[in-house]
Amino acid sequence: MSLPLDYSGNIENEAQAYIKMVYNYDWSSTALGPIDSWDPALKNALNMCLHTVFPSYLCIYPDWISVYNPAWNPIFKSKHSYQQELGKPIRETWPEVCDVLNSQFESVRISGKGIFFDEFCYAVERDGYAEDAFFHHTFSPVIQSDGSVCAIFALGREITQKVLNARRLKLLGEFGRQISEVTSLESACQIITKVLSDNNADIPYALIYFVDHKSESGTDCSIARLIATTFDYDDKTGWKFPDYLPETLEIIDLAKDANKIYDTYVELKRHDATYSFLKCDSWPISLLLKEGGHIKVLLKDGSQAVLLLTKISLCEGQVLSAILICGINQRCALDEQYMEFLKLTLSHMNTFLLHAKTIEEEKMRSKVLADLNRQKVLFFQGISHELKTPLTLMLSPLDDIITICPKETSMISHLQLIRPSEDNIVEGLDRGADDYLIKPFFAQELIDRIRANIELSIFRRKISFQQSKQEETKQLLLSISNKILSGLNLNETLLNIVKEIHHRLPIERIFIIKNDQSGFKNNKIVALYEDQKNITSMTNQSIKFTDGIKDKSQSLTNLQKSLDNIPGIDVFLDVYCENVCKNVSLLSAEIKLDNICWGWIKVHRSPNSAWPDSEIELLQQISNQISLGITHAYMLEENAANEIKIKTAEAASMAKSQILANVSHELRTPLGAIIGMLSSFESTNLTTDQKEMIDVLACASDIVLSIVNDILDVAKLEAQKITLMNKTFDLLELFESTIESFGKKAGTKRIELIVNCEIDMLPRYIKSDPERLKQVLSNLLSNS
Repeated sequence: MSLPLDYSGNIENEAQAYIKMVYNYDWSSTALGPIDSWDPALKNALNMCLHTVFPSYLCIYPDWISVYNPAWNPIFKSKHSYQQELGKPIRETWPEVCDVLNSQFESVRISGKGIFFDEFCYAVERDGYAEDAFFHHTFSPVIQSDGSVCAIFALGREITQKVLNARRLKLLGEFGRQISEVTSLESACQIITKVLSDNNADIPYALIYFVDHKSESGTDCSIARLIATTFDYDDKTGWKFPDYLPETLEIIDLAKDANKIYDTYVELKRHDATYSFLKCDSWPISLLLKEGGHIKVLLKDGSQAVLLLTKISLCEGQVLSAILICGINQRCALDEQYMEFLKLTLSHMNTFLLHAKTIEEEKMRSKVLADLNRQKVLFFQGISHELKTPLTLMLSPLDDIITICPKETSMISHLQLIRPSEDNIVEGLDRGADDYLIKPFFAQELIDRIRANIELSIFRRKISFQQSKQEETKQLLLSISNKILSGLNLNETLLNIVKEIHHRLPIERIFIIKNDQSGFKNNKIVALYEDQKNITSMTNQSIKFTDGIKDKSQSLTNLQKSLDNIPGIDVFLDVYCENVCKNVSLLSAEIKLDNICWGWIKVHRSPNSAWPDSEIELLQQISNQISLGITHAYMLEENAANEIKIKTAEAASMAKSQILANVSHELRTPLGAIIGMLSSFESTNLTTDQKEMIDVLACASDIVLSIVNDILDVAKLEAQKITLMNKTFDLLELFESTIESFGKKAGTKRIELIVNCEIDMLPRYIKSDPERLKQVLSNLLSNS
């Protein structure tokens, strides 16, 4: 079989050289026979395979001999090249996936129908290592003239990095959702290892060690303690560490490893880079503390692990070093993307530890303040108890004497002089615990001081309680935000939100109503949660909803005034609700989307139950969060619909480009033969009429060939395969030849075409692409 017109002339690049090699290959040495004997459908499939810009290959029955196009070479990497695999069966090209591919090929051959695979995983050999590779690809049958399948046309695209990125982002997102569960440093590590054990594709196992320091230098560390790990624990045998790990102890004496020399490094060569790994019989934690950063370790079975270090500051100048040991997936290359993912995991671990440190410090601070407050209260209670009785005994008789003997002036004066001195004793006690025994004081001031301290203590407890409620509110809003971002549909998200609110607030019932925008007021309950033990269940949850409120409460003028600054909030202390057939105390908050009422969130309590301002503000904040959640759900639906439209448009564009390329290639070959035959008549003796007919045929052929070339140029532009030449040519000669090609057509319309230019002003020879310049001029003349 001769080469198509595309391949005549000089071959300038590797791809064109490979295409020529395919057509010049000795196919008679295979079971397929010479290429000239192939079925036309098989030839067209081979031509399409070699010209597509996407990775594709052709597997020809019966031995499934494979022919790859140049775009497939990046997928081979250093395993082999597409030139080396020419003419070989698939069992020699990809022996590791031969069985899977053969079964898929046979399924297509027998059924005669193509199949599509989405994110299909193959375990391939690259650089001498097994590696998971993910593909989007299709297998299409090539049907020959007798109706049988003679080959499989495979078109694919490797998406390994895309799948790995999505999988790793999912794991990192899970860290963000779990941080609210942290209560201490140990619990933070337990949560991290639990998340890793549930998502162990990229980190098969993990260990976390803590090392305490007295300063930032880290030279005074003595032991490393194992805090958490993904491995199981047995009460009899302890941790179930596999044999291929280095020596793994719960407590590591770092003083013994301080002077240990680590100098055994092994290099692993990959297609893109060479990586160095440390080989050792125990975890090099002391080396990591000295050098910082991370250390890659090669284990006994040839697998790999990475040690990463992070530090946080504790109180009183202490520093805590946390070492995260991550196992590496043996079917993934430890490249820069993998290391970046491990560093992000370490960053999340650092965030967990800082959050845990803040919580522990807050707990310690609260405990110290509570102890101080309790001691102070006990101190003043003890003083008041010890002094109240003797002071009463001392002062009461004096009052009686003054009352009984009003006429004894000298005695009364003496007693009035004595009583202030007694009161001065109390004054000294009031002025502080340090000097209350040496300064005089008054009893009334002591009592006022004790009362002030008791009121202060009560006020502090109120502040502490208020801070606790604020923290609970913050955690509730954070939990609602996480549920909104969880990816569930809108109804499931709203149901989870009302359940969370019911658990946090002392209410009987909570439900969310969607406003009917049609004008029929057929409002629907979209989420409901209530206590089934002590209250009456709601009815008509999926039908028209009406509040049925008949206000029986007292005047709410003062309460309504306080609600004027909070639009969308309604409070009824005693109303009749038809859906539960009884009186309730109701709090309602409006849910708005773009200043339009989407619905309401309503909560019930027993009649005449009060609603504090804090709960009213909380319900409004929750309604705002629900508004964001509904908007988020609508945006996700819109994005999904747009993505489907984009993929459909891309598929249509690809199909159009492929059709254009196929049509142009199919038409050029017969047109080339016609033009060649017509040119051979120029040297023969023909009559005038015959010559005119030959000229008409030649002109028509040139027009059709020009149209086909334009179609091919469009296909090449969309496929980004247009290449420009850069050579020297005669500019005036190009102008004249272009004008001559349109001379006959202009003459029929009585138009004279001439080249009008200043020869002295234009350069005679220029360096550019003459074919493209002539094509531009021809298009301009044709349009004119």
